[in-house]
Amino acid sequence: MRLTSREHEALGLLGQGLSNKQIARSLGISPHGAKRLVGSILLKLGSPNRTAAVVTAMRTGLI
Repeated sequence: MRLTSREHEALGLLGQGLSNKQIARSLGISPHGAKRLVGSILLKLGSPNRTAAVVTAMRTGLI
């Protein structure tokens, strides 16, 4: 469950409840890039959705 620094940044924004479009804007990337980052985070955390990923991240101390 090793996240890249960019994935960690995106995870923090996910934890704030931002949408992919808002994450993209905040990180200065395309919405497609944000979608890929979020997908990678979900896969690495073994989470079925964004909410579960944030809960897992909070429980494990990632955010």
